[in-house]
Amino acid sequence: MKGEATMASSSALRTGDLRSAARRGSASSAGYRRRMLRRGVGRVGTHVALLAISAFALAPLAWAISSAFKSDTEIMTNLSIIPSHPTLEHFKVVLSESDFGHWFLNSLLVAGGTTFLAIVVGSLAGYAMSRWRFRGRGLYGNSLLVIQMFPGVMLAIPMYLLLTKFHLIDTLWALLVTYLTFALAFSVWMLKGYFDGIPREIEEAALIDGTGRLGALRHVILPLAGPGVVTVAVFSFLLSWNEFFFAYVFLASDSKFTLSLGLYSFIQQFTTQWGNIMAAGTLATLPVLFFFFLLQRSLTRGLVAGATKG
Repeated sequence: MKGEATMASSSALRTGDLRSAARRGSASSAGYRRRMLRRGVGRVGTHVALLAISAFALAPLAWAISSAFKSDTEIMTNLSIIPSHPTLEHFKVVLSESDFGHWFLNSLLVAGGTTFLAIVVGSLAGYAMSRWRFRGRGLYGNSLLVIQMFPGVMLAIPMYLLLTKFHLIDTLWALLVTYLTFALAFSVWMLKGYFDGIPREIEEAALIDGTGRLGALRHVILPLAGPGVVTVAVFSFLLSWNEFFFAYVFLASDSKFTLSLGLYSFIQQFTTQWGNIMAAGTLATLPVLFFFFLLQRSLTRGLVAGATKG
């Protein structure tokens, strides 16, 4: 009898343990499902928010491109993104009846020159600040940062006086010097941060093999700092390509107009040629989009890595 009672008791305990384990498993499974549901809802919410932000950011660009294919009357009456009667008239006017090609070439010369000089000068200055300790090093680096603190409007008059003294007003050189002034602060500090993260042993090995300082910088350091160089190139190009204020102040001749001033010329005293502005703006945006998407991966790596260096 005692054995049967013991066996019955043991069986009851096992049954209770199994039921308890089942309840715990059921509760754990329910908790897991709730966590997965919350995680799924969070992901959906995040994607919806990102799509909304992207739509908000792209809406002006989409509306501008759409307006470029609308007639002047439809621009004022049809608010839809899709044109009712698409037309290429505005593109024909911009390309054949304006100096768009000349404006484009001027902008390309200024933006390309600014980008090239920002990379060259920024590399040399950043390399010197990274590798050597010299008198005035801190003052030089801080002065570059101080330049970024002042708005462009505040620097317009002194820069105008300096450029007038050197007979550079109404020339593309005036824009090149001005844009380079603002691009160098970012370029030097960005590249310095990359050079700081490159081990000196790699450079010393190149020097032992007979490569000079400039050779080591060109063939060893700059390739390793590739994402940083791309970031500097994109920043400098966009800065000079989109700038309007200094071009408006320093340039007077139509032959020296950049794209930003060229687009402004479509705003006349009594009328605004919205269709032509949108068509020219669309054409001016295409090189920037191509340049950006071509270097997008390197740009992303450069910004992320640059934020953690230096």
